[in-house]
Amino acid sequence: MAFIPVVASMAILASSTALAELNDETPASLQQLTINGQALTPESVRRVAIEGPIYEVRLRNGDTFYSDAQGRHMLVGSLYDNASDGLINVTEQHNRQKRLDQLSVAIEKNNTVSYPAQGEPVGEVAVFTDTTCPYCQRLHQELDQLTAAGITVHYIPFSRAARESPAAHQLTQVMCSADPQGAMTAVFSGQHLEVTPTEDCQAAIDQDFQLGQRFGVQGTPTIILPSGEMGEGYVPAEQLIQAVEEAVP
Repeated sequence: MAFIPVVASMAILASSTALAELNDETPASLQQLTINGQALTPESVRRVAIEGPIYEVRLRNGDTFYSDAQGRHMLVGSLYDNASDGLINVTEQHNRQKRLDQLSVAIEKNNTVSYPAQGEPVGEVAVFTDTTCPYCQRLHQELDQLTAAGITVHYIPFSRAARESPAAHQLTQVMCSADPQGAMTAVFSGQHLEVTPTEDCQAAIDQDFQLGQRFGVQGTPTIILPSGEMGEGYVPAEQLIQAVEEAVP
């Protein structure tokens, strides 16, 4: 399974010049477009009642949309830059940097369970994980392959169930353990931890869950590459190593 970014694709439909509904008021730059190197003639061009400037609005849950200054007209979706070398998803670029910035804060606060790279460092990945998730367990079985390849793995505890669920309790125990790395491996192996959760550990788990919500995490594992690109689902170690190498600036 290839690493699939959580980015909606953009479809552009074009028609023949004979059917185009254009007039003298149509801007010359919109009468004939070049997108990704392909010449396209719009079927129609119509001015909409939106006065600039247009603002990017990001909600606390991670949703992003675009609005006029009055908050009356809104556009939901990605903003693209029709650059000379192809379309650039400006919205996703902003989202990636936001993810990296917020991940740095979580790592600095020790809200993650991290496994350092062995040997020459190549890059880092963050993984929203749940100890009751079969595919998270499968990914953990390949952890040594990742670290041996020079990849540091930061686990972000993310219970798919409610805060009071057994999974959330397990993750809190892991964070409270004197050896979180060993505790995470033990739980993934089916072992029971004799650890009493504290309020500080519960607070860390709550913050990690809120972080996942802001990122739009729907399931586990959800993987974030060094570029900030995010993908949901298990990825075999060999493919993940390649994705990390390609994502490193």
